[in-house]
Amino acid sequence: MIKYTLIVLIFAASLASCSNKKTSEQNDKTVPAEDALPNIVLNYANIVHASYSDSLELAKSMMTKIQSFLESPTEKGFEEAKESWINSRFPYLQTEVYRFYGGPIDDEDGPEGLLNAWPMDEAYVDYVKESPESGIINNTKDYPEITKDLLISLNEKEGEENISCGYHAVEFLLWGQDFNANGPGNRPFTDYTTAANADRRKKFLMVTVDLLIENLESLVNDWAPDQKNYRESFVNSQPKDSFQKILVGMTLLSGFELAGERILVAYESKAQEDEHSCFSDTTHNDAIYDIIGIKNVWTGKYTRADGSVIDGPGVRDFGSSVDAELTEKIDTSLSSALKKSMEVPRPFDQAILAEEGSATSKSIISLIEELESTADSFVVMAEKSGVKVSREPEE
Repeated sequence: MIKYTLIVLIFAASLASCSNKKTSEQNDKTVPAEDALPNIVLNYANIVHASYSDSLELAKSMMTKIQSFLESPTEKGFEEAKESWINSRFPYLQTEVYRFYGGPIDDEDGPEGLLNAWPMDEAYVDYVKESPESGIINNTKDYPEITKDLLISLNEKEGEENISCGYHAVEFLLWGQDFNANGPGNRPFTDYTTAANADRRKKFLMVTVDLLIENLESLVNDWAPDQKNYRESFVNSQPKDSFQKILVGMTLLSGFELAGERILVAYESKAQEDEHSCFSDTTHNDAIYDIIGIKNVWTGKYTRADGSVIDGPGVRDFGSSVDAELTEKIDTSLSSALKKSMEVPRPFDQAILAEEGSATSKSIISLIEELESTADSFVVMAEKSGVKVSREPEE
């Protein structure tokens, strides 16, 4: 498996090479090369399928590690299970740019809420410091048997924070609440051996992981080539319609979701509960790899988990024919946003507590502003391309 830290270097290098491309001859073009759009849409579909496939494979690796731990719980096995969760997130975070336009991930029947819903009320799932008997796991009267159907029915029931499924439910079951200013949560592995309801906790964890894998499999199938599925309709639709959806995903992830919901909300509330991956203290990865996901679509290039590369026409290629200067501006913004996301001090839950006006506070604000600027540029690019994209999601 590729060392995902290397992707950051690949990303920076790819954007640098993009900004150095010759654009003088493109400045004279007044009519965009719309005949290039079908190939851009097709390459996008290839990247979507590959990144969901990678997400599925690493989720299966996580399942193997968790199964091994649950069969013979040890401290070492618990740490390996946690590491496998972190690894499983790298490709999935790069898929979040495929959201917001009613695709398979978040249409009316889409599994996004079962995969990556947050923030979560920990007490809805298991014990918390103030309530040792709280949660579905400890409620044997109302929930005598933990099943997939039960967890699906309870997910976001009577409240958006009532999360019972997905990556963050698994994260909480591995790390527990985070009371450590300098690190993540420290759930003892004995929660799965001698603690109250240990067997139910084991069952909950495995059912959640099984469900996560099922939902990822559905997304892989939705985007698989040579099938009657969403991909087929996406690729065979009017190219501009699909191109508009691609730009919607890029714009809303950059501005509304990442800059706003995930970073600004937590910065303003100063609440650990509002950060994206609060139990494992890996929120910095969420920002970094979301930005890399945007870059994948922009450049048409995706580095797979095995190190192989999908490389074809991206949004940038069309953008260059529309407005070369704006294209270079977006190159610079994406490169800057990645750099700034890496410069925010870790862990993120301590960075948001920094005094206003401090270097740490300024680094967060600077990242938010760069992401919002990138989103604004995508809106302009869309307009110049003859499609409409908003900074806010449609109701």
